[in-house]
Amino acid sequence: MRRILAALCIAGAAATAACGDLKSDYYTQTMPQNDGANVNLPGLLLRNAFILGSQQPAPPGTDMPIYMMLLNESGRTDRLVSVDTGGLFREARLPAGGLEIPGGRYVGGTALPQVLLAGLTRPLGSGGTIPVTFRFQNAGSVRVDVPVLPPGAWRSTYSPWPGASPSPSPAVSPGLSPATSPSPPPVSPSPSPTGG
Repeated sequence: MRRILAALCIAGAAATAACGDLKSDYYTQTMPQNDGANVNLPGLLLRNAFILGSQQPAPPGTDMPIYMMLLNESGRTDRLVSVDTGGLFREARLPAGGLEIPGGRYVGGTALPQVLLAGLTRPLGSGGTIPVTFRFQNAGSVRVDVPVLPPGAWRSTYSPWPGASPSPSPAVSPGLSPATSPSPPPVSPSPSPTGG
C-alpha cells in the first residue's frame, strides 16, 4: 500500500511539473515581443513606442516618425498635446489640436505614425534610445527612453508621415462590437512648447 501511495505521489508531482512547463511555454509563446517603450499613466497606457530610424546614421535635418499605442482606460477623452526630445529635434508634429484618445478606446498600434519628430539637430543612428517627454491633457507628463529602431522585417511596411491621419481604433471593452470614430482634424505642424 505504501509503495502504491508513493508511486501515485511521484506520478502526481511529475504531472504537476509537466503542467507547469506547459503553462509557462503557453504564456511565453502567446505574449508578443515588444521592442518599444512602455509606461503607465493615470488612466492611460503608452505601449510599444518607438522611433523609426534608418540603416545608416541619419544626418541633421532628418525627420523620424514615432509609432505607439495609447490605450485610454478612463471614461473621458484625453489628448497628447506635446512631445519633447530635449532639443534633439526642432519640433514634434501632431494632428491639429493634439492627438485625441477617446475614453475606453485606443489610438495607434498600426503602421501609421502618431507623431513626427522633425528637423534632427545632430546625427542619430539606430540601435539606441532617446529620452522623450510625452505631455497629455489629463494623464500628465512622462519622460521615457524611446528606442530608435532600424527599418526592416515587420517595420518595412510602416507608412512614413504624413500618411493617413491617425484615428481612434475600436473600443477596448470586451464584449462590445467595434465602433468607428470620425477621423481627427487634418495633420499640421505644431511645435512642442519647449522647442524640442
